[in-house]
Amino acid sequence: MILGNVYKAFNFSISMRVSNQYLSICNHCKAWCCTLVRPLVTKQEKNAIIAAGYSNFFIKYENDVYSIKPNEKGICPYLKDDYSCDIHHLKPKLCKIWPVIPRYKNGKRDYIVIKCPIFPELSKDDLKQAKNEAEAIPTPIVKYLWAISSEVRHKYKRFEYENI
Repeated sequence: MILGNVYKAFNFSISMRVSNQYLSICNHCKAWCCTLVRPLVTKQEKNAIIAAGYSNFFIKYENDVYSIKPNEKGICPYLKDDYSCDIHHLKPKLCKIWPVIPRYKNGKRDYIVIKCPIFPELSKDDLKQAKNEAEAIPTPIVKYLWAISSEVRHKYKRFEYENI
């Protein structure tokens, strides 16, 4: 199965709440999540970001699957100095479900929640919604995401996490 076609086949509706409270939390944390993983991005997401006038910081992986290329410091190039997201209104789907991460481990799919500083601010419903959205991601995408994020798994140790 071609990853690009699989990735195009699902749609997300989740949008984590945005507030000054969250921005201050992310500022204090220095947006650690934006240094952790390189989210997979569809061709449509990439094109929307570029069409909105943002620079093209994408790496093509396979067919219509891209990833955001980290800058020279290893962080997302769309992360602003105040640790807010410059492309928040166009944020990639996998960023929208943070701190829930789908993974593929030992031949099985599961989900973890990173207990980053924003975790205590999220309700059980927020986490449930994020997990439901993560469950919609096809297994081939999750396998691919987990494989390409292997070089940064050591960063997960900064915060505790748990299976959900």
